[in-house]
Amino acid sequence: MLRALVLAAAASAGIATGGDAWPGFRGDGTSLTAAGDLPGEWSDDSNLAWTVDLEGYGQSSPVVWKDRVYVTSVEGPNKERIITGAYRLSDGTRLWVDIRESTSPAEAHERMSKAAPTPAANEAGLWVFFESGDLIAFGHDGSERWKRYLPRAGDSWVGNHGLGSSPRLSDGRLFLHAAPFKEGRLFAIDAATGEDLWTRDLPAAPSFSTPIAVSHGGTELLLTTAGGGVVAYDAADGREAFRRPARGGRGYAVPSASHAGGIVVIASGEAGGTHSFHLDSPGDTLWTAGKATTEFSSPLLQDGRAYLVNSVGVLFELDLDTGTELSAQRLPSGCWASPIASGTRLFFFTVDGDTVVLDQSNGQVLSRNRLSTNGRVYGVAAVNASFIIRSGRRLWRISPKP
Repeated sequence: MLRALVLAAAASAGIATGGDAWPGFRGDGTSLTAAGDLPGEWSDDSNLAWTVDLEGYGQSSPVVWKDRVYVTSVEGPNKERIITGAYRLSDGTRLWVDIRESTSPAEAHERMSKAAPTPAANEAGLWVFFESGDLIAFGHDGSERWKRYLPRAGDSWVGNHGLGSSPRLSDGRLFLHAAPFKEGRLFAIDAATGEDLWTRDLPAAPSFSTPIAVSHGGTELLLTTAGGGVVAYDAADGREAFRRPARGGRGYAVPSASHAGGIVVIASGEAGGTHSFHLDSPGDTLWTAGKATTEFSSPLLQDGRAYLVNSVGVLFELDLDTGTELSAQRLPSGCWASPIASGTRLFFFTVDGDTVVLDQSNGQVLSRNRLSTNGRVYGVAAVNASFIIRSGRRLWRISPKP
């Protein structure tokens, strides 16, 4: 009972996403939301408030700040143009679009990222990052506040799959983990000015992983999967707090770490690679999962459980304390978008446009909802009474019609 209360308190303390904001990748980094009146059923013909075509093509998740939905895209055979768009939440009207030339164009083939990093937003504005190395700060009206090209002279950020790590905002700082095929770098940037607060060079290892910020023992730690393992830094000065070696390499390329109540889950795409540790004893492995894997979506931790979806759509439910597999069931397809938890309802957005809603209390399927997306579902945002779903070229707002 005490354990459940501790987890519930930790989870609720971490929820900054709800109401009228979904400010970054996985919201506040937990995929938990306090948004009210979220729809539980929808289709092409029901509870679809609006849908809009986007400029270009993108793989980033949408973010929402009050009445604005933001997305990024790229355009051209070599991603020559980088695009940021703002849309009104209530009706989908395009409010502004910024289209500019990429500083470092690269071939836009199927295996390369296309505007994969998700933006970050707060009351001051919006920050967007592209795999070209372009980092731009906007006001909510679309005005440019500052811009930077992050690669240093002599850097080569050309990799096998591009870049996908998203900026993470915390206490006026913008954290960014850029780890292409060769050298990697972790940045802590003043969000107001664009100036470096500190940087750390990383071992050569590709990674799409987005850092998470975790408060533990009075210190804010920045956790990221880098160099084939897990590295934690003191967010204030970049001092390395601890480092854990890899357990199965493939899964470190995309999923981010997940944290609840001091327990950190690291996902792998290889059997035996997904594992957990406690921040009180980061050198020790709490458990290792025998079968549970995920290649793209990040683990969802909710009320003492961990949920992972593998590439063929098998959903694994694990006990967060022990790693014991509690259930496994098949979804219509795999998930690229990370799942979202709202109370006891768990939403799994598959790559093909089907969303399965589960009741965590009994594991029962509450609904299966189908959208004709005609393309992969890459990301989702949740705010009051709405989900915003994004495919490469399209946005949908799912919300009960008045």
